[in-house]
Amino acid sequence: MQTHRDRDRFVGFAFAAADLLIETDHDGTILFCAGARCRLTRGDVATLVGRNLADLVASTDRKYLRVLLDRVIEKTRIKPARVVFEGVDDQRFPALLGGCRLDSCPGSLFLTVLLASGPHGPHAASPGSGAGQLLDHHGFLSILEDRIVRAREKGLEHGLTLLLVEGMQAMVDSLPEGAAAEVRQGIDAYLRGISADGESAGQLSADRFGVIHASDVDCQEVQKHIAAIIEDAGGELPGGIRTWELELDETPLDAADAARALVYTVQAFASAQGGEFTISSLEDGARRMMSDAVERIGQLRATIEKRDFVVVFQPIVALATETVHHLEALTRVDGMSSPIDFITFAEDVGLIYDFDLLLTQSVLDTLKAFHKEPKLPDVAINLSAKTLMSPLFLKQFQAVTEPYGALSRKLLIEVTETVVVTDIARLNDVLQKLRSSGFRICLDDVGSGSTSFQSLYGLQVDFAKIDGSFVRGAAGSQRDMAMLRSMVDVCQQLGLALIGEQVEEPEHARLLTDLGVGYAQGYLYGHPSRDFGYFARDWSRMAGKGGKVLKKG
Repeated sequence: MQTHRDRDRFVGFAFAAADLLIETDHDGTILFCAGARCRLTRGDVATLVGRNLADLVASTDRKYLRVLLDRVIEKTRIKPARVVFEGVDDQRFPALLGGCRLDSCPGSLFLTVLLASGPHGPHAASPGSGAGQLLDHHGFLSILEDRIVRAREKGLEHGLTLLLVEGMQAMVDSLPEGAAAEVRQGIDAYLRGISADGESAGQLSADRFGVIHASDVDCQEVQKHIAAIIEDAGGELPGGIRTWELELDETPLDAADAARALVYTVQAFASAQGGEFTISSLEDGARRMMSDAVERIGQLRATIEKRDFVVVFQPIVALATETVHHLEALTRVDGMSSPIDFITFAEDVGLIYDFDLLLTQSVLDTLKAFHKEPKLPDVAINLSAKTLMSPLFLKQFQAVTEPYGALSRKLLIEVTETVVVTDIARLNDVLQKLRSSGFRICLDDVGSGSTSFQSLYGLQVDFAKIDGSFVRGAAGSQRDMAMLRSMVDVCQQLGLALIGEQVEEPEHARLLTDLGVGYAQGYLYGHPSRDFGYFARDWSRMAGKGGKVLKKG
């Protein structure tokens, strides 16, 4: 009696965890089915017996399914991974496939199928949806931080392996089309199969891959499988195969910052050109990069939490009168080689959001301290496009600025690094909400690689800053002058007020004036200064002396 009770208990547990239970042999032929039809048959699920499980799976996922079955055979058990099935209505749908084998039933594999969503749900798959493929570089980086944080929070023992297959692109290009497809699809299927959930593997470049996986994956095993895939297709690598595993619990940082360090290291691994990440130096180079990232993120976090930075102010001048129009707030941090390095690193590791909001509050505190001055200057603050695109930004920005009331409208917002934005329309929507609240917007570094003409056309703003390299170059280069004229013309046609950067000589100012640029910023009018009070207190005095700027280093 107790035997039947135990059996019923385990059957109950199985159905509580899955919609469909399947027993197959090692080749995938279905021996037994129980549970819901899951759109795999119009009749009773028993009609699936005798068919091969691969016939029920989307063609793009069949190699991947074979990898999963082989892992059940080899590892005894796999956690549920996402597989795309083909329904009897010819519609694809995702489900989670898990499995185990029992020593008492040596010829059988016991699998569970749990529907991930309905056919029209947010994760439903369709032809061309990317099912059966590795994530690309950006896709892998976008899920990496989330997967790592979740793993650490849940106490899961996950690892991150980086894979370098040197010379892979040249080798694939040399193979016949069918063999080349076998290599690509085989590597895709294998890496997805060993990933933590079937969706945590990506191709970072032509010869580099990354995979987040359970702790039972061995680097030597990965190398052996990849080599076998290439050999079976008739390929020969001119280089070698190297893997390097990053332990997710090695760092002293919290889960979020540890994830940022890993993302930064993976980004460096993906983009490095030799040197740090060659076959011979992969492990040492990557470990140095990881160690450096952990240390720098720790310093950056401490800088933010302790407000251990200085805000300096540089004037932006109306060229017609040489009077201060507004100031730009810039940051200086001890120990950082340059402000650009500090900001760039904060952007790269995802801490720019925290820093941007803190800078906003710091500038508002300064404005509040001098709010009784009769000519309190407006101040521009730099906000990264990454910050502006955060779904929490508008709410958090309002929470920071609202306590300062009308004083917060003294802020101008300079948008930086728009090149990282893939959804210009969405960013523009955020900017228009800020403008409707009374904030003026300036697009930074127009003409440089960080602000494209696509951004210029797609974003409705009030000011545009012309990259200083064109201002300085136009004085001695007809080519740069032609580019500068073109940028000025486009911005004027769009109705934007223009600011020329890096104005260091009277010749630069005359050139901008002749082109119709209204404002300028640079050492000709003042170096960045910590003395905000100088600009606030002396504003009225400067106006009384003809409005000329008193240059201050």
